[in-house]
Amino acid sequence: MNETEAVAKAPAHPQTLGRTAWLALTVLSSLNLLNYADRYVISSLLPTLQKPVEEGGLALTDGESGWLYSAFILVYTLTAPIFGLLADRVHRLHMLAFAVAFWSLLTAAGAWAIGFWSLLLVRSVSGLGEAAYASVAPALLADEFAPSLRSRVMSIFNAAIPVGAAIGFTIGSVVGTTFGWRPAFMVAGGPGLLLAVLIYLLRDPPRGGMDEHATNTHAPPTWRNLVTMWSNARWRRCTLGYAAQTACFGSLAFWTPLYLDEAKGMGGATSGSIFGGIVVVTGLVGTMAGGWWSDRWSRTQPSAHLRVCAISTALAAPFIVLTVFAPPGVLVWASLSMSCLLLVMSTGPVNAQLVDVLQPWERGTGMSMAILALHVIGDVPGVPLVGEISEWFGFNAAFASMAVFALLAGGVWWWAALREPPRVA
Repeated sequence: MNETEAVAKAPAHPQTLGRTAWLALTVLSSLNLLNYADRYVISSLLPTLQKPVEEGGLALTDGESGWLYSAFILVYTLTAPIFGLLADRVHRLHMLAFAVAFWSLLTAAGAWAIGFWSLLLVRSVSGLGEAAYASVAPALLADEFAPSLRSRVMSIFNAAIPVGAAIGFTIGSVVGTTFGWRPAFMVAGGPGLLLAVLIYLLRDPPRGGMDEHATNTHAPPTWRNLVTMWSNARWRRCTLGYAAQTACFGSLAFWTPLYLDEAKGMGGATSGSIFGGIVVVTGLVGTMAGGWWSDRWSRTQPSAHLRVCAISTALAAPFIVLTVFAPPGVLVWASLSMSCLLLVMSTGPVNAQLVDVLQPWERGTGMSMAILALHVIGDVPGVPLVGEISEWFGFNAAFASMAVFALLAGGVWWWAALREPPRVA
């Protein structure tokens, strides 16, 4: 899509909000919740995993702990384009069922790790399953719902990110503290094997069925399109802002339980559960508020999705810094709550913007390339960078550095909003 082309007016045909559309949203959102529970369960297990071997841990360092997250993300991002190309060519439900079962098995396999390298291996390979899922699910939802509803739909779908992360924190804190880190991995991975069968209750909707003037005459994307995707300036600017936001939220979610334990003296199962509760509440409220605000504002402002992303993410920066200077207690929880709330408000609008600037026949490929970009230049370097800053300058300086990511994301998205073409009347 050429940057000078005007933004198309939303399709005039009515959205058929039938049972199949809502079933798809329910099942895919539930599976997305499990996705992030499996991804973040390790975060609240770090205090236990960093204990000496004779005390039941694996003697992990902060640097090694950071790479457990980033190695998984690296595999996830590098394989996402492969699954994105497949998603635009094959039956998408088969890919989804494989993805969910595969990542669930690998999460449970973490229970048998015997050291850093074995745990790194199973955490890394689980990224294959999550890459397949993340490439397909947003494209399916875009084909079930009209553009006028997509920001809210994507907000519901992405509300599973903080909620799933919170469940992961809770499993790690409660199960890990009570029974050990090995049972915690099994508890996190088991449900996905059962829920994978729910995918076959869905349908694989026609590509572009909810987009006006969309056709299926275009050939599926090729490897060349993975490179030429970057020529879409609107997609490129949106993705760059998303990368900075991902570096911020990924670092905050991964390091906060350990930060509360080491720097604030607020560790333990209770602290992990409180943070999990904060992420759940702010995730639900923030994602829904961001989607509602964005869809409503987009009636009069074509760049509303990007503006909501820019404003909410930039406002999170001062609350991240406040967390560092706040004394242990209520003020820490309040500043963390505001940080999480504002960061997740962008999840619905940014995903709506991404699917809107992509053609129906290239959405799997385009979303997978966005995954590649936002992680390779986002949380893959961002999360371990925070760990390295902690080792060199202390945990307070490392935590405060996350605010830079938030400001950068807000600035890029605001710049992108100013470059958006006007809507055709």
